[in-house]
Amino acid sequence: MGATPAPDGDEARYLRLANVIEGQIVGDAVEGGSPVKGFDSQLRIDDILVRGRGPDLSAAMVGEQHVDAYPTVELFVIRVDRDVAEPAYVVAYINQPHIQANLAQGAQGTGFVRLNRPTLADLEIPLPPMIEQRMIGSLALEAQQELTILQEIMERRKRLHSELLHRAMAKARAEDGNPQHGRITGLNDAQTSSDLLSADTESTP
Repeated sequence: MGATPAPDGDEARYLRLANVIEGQIVGDAVEGGSPVKGFDSQLRIDDILVRGRGPDLSAAMVGEQHVDAYPTVELFVIRVDRDVAEPAYVVAYINQPHIQANLAQGAQGTGFVRLNRPTLADLEIPLPPMIEQRMIGSLALEAQQELTILQEIMERRKRLHSELLHRAMAKARAEDGNPQHGRITGLNDAQTSSDLLSADTESTP
């Protein structure tokens, strides 16, 4: 597992559970106190982080941005022997839906899923020839990068549509200085209504 920040001491950077989402590391590491344990867990390039709490138990590969940061105790660190396995392949294998389901099934907890070390340690990962591992890992990385780009595009479109809607509403209010207003009628106990708006007969000054 990762390191535990000390309340005082030299500042260190930490990656938290919230930084690992659906197979990618997002955001910046957060500064905290010096670690009181886990000094050997300072992250290196291509280390793998696995979420220790679910339902998302995905894995993500450490890039240059987060080198030398420490993972908090909610994250597992896998350091792959590059002569045996390709880190991107290992990440792709762990993030398969059926493997995620198996990890969740072996995890502990009722209110939320908590992955334990034995469950992760017992995971058997098939190791094809390195050329195949690299090909699979490359495909997985390309798919993740494409998904990230699409998510960024969707977020930008969402912000654009929200801004256009806001401007349209403001323009409509500005052009009609004395607009008619409506009220929602027929609210039931659940505070929902299928009735149409009923327009006020009087205009708002």
